[in-house]
Amino acid sequence: MTIPSSTDEYTAISKDALVENTKIEFDVFLKNDLGGNSRYILFCRGNQEFSAERRGELLNRNTHRLYISTKDTDKYLKYQEKNLKQIVEDKSKSSLQKSGALYQVATNMVHDVLDNPKSGENLERASTWVGNTISHIVQNQNTFSSLFQVTSNDYQTATHSINVSVIGLLFGKHLSLPPNELECLGTGLLLHDVGKSTLPQDVLDKKGSLTSEEFEIIKSHPKAGLDLLEQNDSIDELSLKVVIQHHENNDGTGYPYGLGGSDIHLFGHISRIIDVYDAMTSDRPYADALRPFATLAEIKKENQICFNEELLKEFICFLGQKNQRSEPRAEDILLDPSFVAK
Repeated sequence: MTIPSSTDEYTAISKDALVENTKIEFDVFLKNDLGGNSRYILFCRGNQEFSAERRGELLNRNTHRLYISTKDTDKYLKYQEKNLKQIVEDKSKSSLQKSGALYQVATNMVHDVLDNPKSGENLERASTWVGNTISHIVQNQNTFSSLFQVTSNDYQTATHSINVSVIGLLFGKHLSLPPNELECLGTGLLLHDVGKSTLPQDVLDKKGSLTSEEFEIIKSHPKAGLDLLEQNDSIDELSLKVVIQHHENNDGTGYPYGLGGSDIHLFGHISRIIDVYDAMTSDRPYADALRPFATLAEIKKENQICFNEELLKEFICFLGQKNQRSEPRAEDILLDPSFVAK
């Protein structure tokens, strides 16, 4: 079947997005541009199995892109989420392809979590995603660069939540956290801002300075998130530490409880650093994104106020060295001898 149509009605997907021996629940098309017109040729009908033979046809055609009807985007995203474990474990797929699938699935899933944070099904989806992401990180040497390549710099609650979870899982691996703690950290970070789902959108999106009343509203989101999540027995207490403590400062000036030093859990200290780092490297309504080195340098200046010093050193070692330029500038030297010796 050949269908002439507008490209707006179709969305491109990679041929590697389909998993062998799985049931495709949406029509898949090939694109033909001969004659100056785009025509979409039905390749695989919905409810058919994507067999090894069908994959072989794509290889023989040297086809890299497939197309789906734009109205089937939700079906496609659910298909990816359903088969995410197989995608992550597929040795024929590159680290970048796996990272892209993980991020795409997370974007759809986190929006669902924010829309209905009390849903046990949505929270289970979040936990499953974290487990698959950990598997990807453990199994692939190039995970750091591929995951950072697919992350978004557009600061929204959903994308920010995914970014901090990804960075936190990579940092947690760097710290050699046990598997259970790594999973709790990643889940907590993915859900850390879920309390913002209860706040007025105009306050969250405001450009410019907040009034004192608006800031008090913002400060309520850690406790609101805790209230939403602690009703669900599937969320570990360690994950809840991230939700309630990610705005607590090392010197006791944070919120909601003004905890400081050793009264803040390890996960609270970790989440404070990563939360600030991702926010500063993203385009926010009231500030443009900073480059990674400028962000780390700024964070270092605030060390005595907000952050646990030893963890900050580890974070700079973990992240700073991986973001160096081929010709670093003088201000890019973050770990000078006096800082390390403290």
